[in-house]
Amino acid sequence: MAAVALSSQSCRRISLLLLVISLALAVAAGLYHGFFTRPTRPKVVFYEPSELSDPAKQHSGTCTAPALDSLAGIIRTLWEPLVLPITAPEFVTAGGKVKKLPPPEKLVQREPLGTRLLILDLDNRDFTDEGGVFATDVPSWDTLSMQSAGFLSHYLYASIHGYSYKFLRVPKYKDRAPHWSKVIFTKEMLKEYDVVITLDYDVMFPNAHVPIEWLLNYWQIGPDTLVAMAQDPDREPNYDVRRKVNVNTGFIISRAGNLTQRLFQDWAECPSEKRYKGCAQWKDKIFHEQSGFSSFVRYDFLDGFSVDTHPNYIKTLPCDEANGSPKVASWGCSGQLVRHYWGDKHLTNEIFASNVMGAFTPLLVQNAYRKPGIVVDYRDKVLDGAQVLDHA
Repeated sequence: MAAVALSSQSCRRISLLLLVISLALAVAAGLYHGFFTRPTRPKVVFYEPSELSDPAKQHSGTCTAPALDSLAGIIRTLWEPLVLPITAPEFVTAGGKVKKLPPPEKLVQREPLGTRLLILDLDNRDFTDEGGVFATDVPSWDTLSMQSAGFLSHYLYASIHGYSYKFLRVPKYKDRAPHWSKVIFTKEMLKEYDVVITLDYDVMFPNAHVPIEWLLNYWQIGPDTLVAMAQDPDREPNYDVRRKVNVNTGFIISRAGNLTQRLFQDWAECPSEKRYKGCAQWKDKIFHEQSGFSSFVRYDFLDGFSVDTHPNYIKTLPCDEANGSPKVASWGCSGQLVRHYWGDKHLTNEIFASNVMGAFTPLLVQNAYRKPGIVVDYRDKVLDGAQVLDHA
């Protein structure tokens, strides 16, 4: 039995290593796809969960490649050594900024949320053109659209940290811009999950190893917080009806609860003017649901509360940390922790590649150049004609 178990363990290690190398080389080739011809797509075979958990198959001693429908688990295994602990005192961002948590007694999230946290994408577009996530032909790296790169980066991030992930293909409103569907479906998901992170496709996590729980601790988004959003750049046209800077709804952190349900209910009904007279103008006028929240909801929610009287209920995150990107750093929005590429949406592909290679590169170096038997050092030898000699 010991021999069989050892054989099975070796097979799993070999399979995992082969998968790492294959995926890393595929991504690396994609980064320089102008110099390569497009490879032939392999045939994809999916296995039933019962097959994957069959002890007879696990301990048969036969080496088989991991099934693709277990990819989320494989991703989490690969990134696990790199993931920042949720109570780590500090870390350095991709841009070199040092971020520190509050003292231990002020931390709001000490345990992982796991599948109780949802990373949520939603859209009403088809995405069936070449490079789209719903195209008939599965996209290759060199055809991947910027929207698909964004969505895939969100799935990758959820897999790294063991979160739930959903993509909702939503209907359109008859009387308002499709952007408003974000509000009602976030509200619905909050009935199933403790925390929902709602994202636009062009919102990216530049530090993919940093979990949401760490960010909750850093921004002090505790159980009493209903919703948190980043401030927009402090410049035209990003002002509400009171000339206060808007919040941006491309990245929304929401915590479940009855009060949150009430807030989202009022927000979704804002254009109907049941509570907020004048909100109907944002049915189709930019910035739609963002303007409705910024100009009305945050000043009057839960029967008279406001962002000023109850700042813990609605958290406004710094633009420099949770909005924008390095290209608009001069606007005070460099996206240190969360980036929103509203000005350079095509860069989603680049950041997605960076997320992937950020984990594969150290793994490849560790396996190729830090283990005995692969690297052979002849630098203490002497070359003489056709001979390799020891020093005299």
